[in-house]
Amino acid sequence: QGGKESGPLVEVPHEQGVINRDIKPQNMVVEPDGVLKVMDFGMARLAKRQSGVTQAGMVVGTPEYMAPEQLMGDEIDARADIYSAGCVIYECLVGKPPLTEDKQYTLIAKLIEETATSPHELNAEIPQALSDLVMRTLAKKAADRTQTATELHDLLAAIG
Repeated sequence: QGGKESGPLVEVPHEQGVINRDIKPQNMVVEPDGVLKVMDFGMARLAKRQSGVTQAGMVVGTPEYMAPEQLMGDEIDARADIYSAGCVIYECLVGKPPLTEDKQYTLIAKLIEETATSPHELNAEIPQALSDLVMRTLAKKAADRTQTATELHDLLAAIG
């Protein structure tokens, strides 16, 4: 259901086996206490797919923020949300999503095949360690990304 809140980023939903599948700036809010929350779980599903949740191969989400495996309609897990969170962090750092294109089919091809320019290359004031972590979240293969939201949180805090 849309409008349901999570804990910081997506740690709490992931711990419950829920994948958001549509993390993007428009679905986030910073609370007065500084906690970032994901607000819209309208396209969320359980990590362990149950019949009737979504059809195999069905692609849902916003392409600029979707992991390659999600774009391909492959099975996804929490690491797809890690990729999306990385896209949001990237956009916060450089002012635009990692990869963009006017035509959706060209965008999808670009997202599957190309690697974004690192934030540090676009702005030398962005710390190299932060840039490297963001690029890790944007790895084309899920196995090459941080594996959990908690791990991403801890790595960000260590840079902080």
